[in-house]
Amino acid sequence: MIFYLKYFVIAYLLVVIQSNVFFKGVLKLFIVPDFVLVYIFWLTMENKENIAKYVGLFTGIFLDLLNPEKTFINTFSYFFSTLYIINIKNKFIGLNFTLKLLAIVLFSLIVSIPKTVYSFFLSNVSLNQSLNLIGFYVLYNAVIIYFIYYFTVFVLKRDEI
Repeated sequence: MIFYLKYFVIAYLLVVIQSNVFFKGVLKLFIVPDFVLVYIFWLTMENKENIAKYVGLFTGIFLDLLNPEKTFINTFSYFFSTLYIINIKNKFIGLNFTLKLLAIVLFSLIVSIPKTVYSFFLSNVSLNQSLNLIGFYVLYNAVIIYFIYYFTVFVLKRDEI
């Protein structure tokens, strides 16, 4: 249990950073990059699939408890996005730049679409605004995830990009 504790502490710190006032108040960002999603991606790429499953599941539950009107959307999206990236991980390393970017976009869409569709039906947000939210969310996450992947691969020289 102690072995898993450091990964959960990092995940919860990322939740705090992600929900911090700094991004929305100081930087005036309407959409905050999903650092938890990036962390789950990194855990999976570092061959810590079991830890990534637990972190995705329990971080999703924690986020759902923080925001009770979105019942189990975060749990569903983080857990299934973790399973998706675990399934394509071995194929992902051999892909070229375009296919890697497409896989990352799909990974981000798995998380963003259920949340946005759920919010769309519960609020008065227009369809155009919902599509813009999905687009910016996926763009932020794709850039951050690819940067993290490129950095770890470049530093550790595991894969050619």
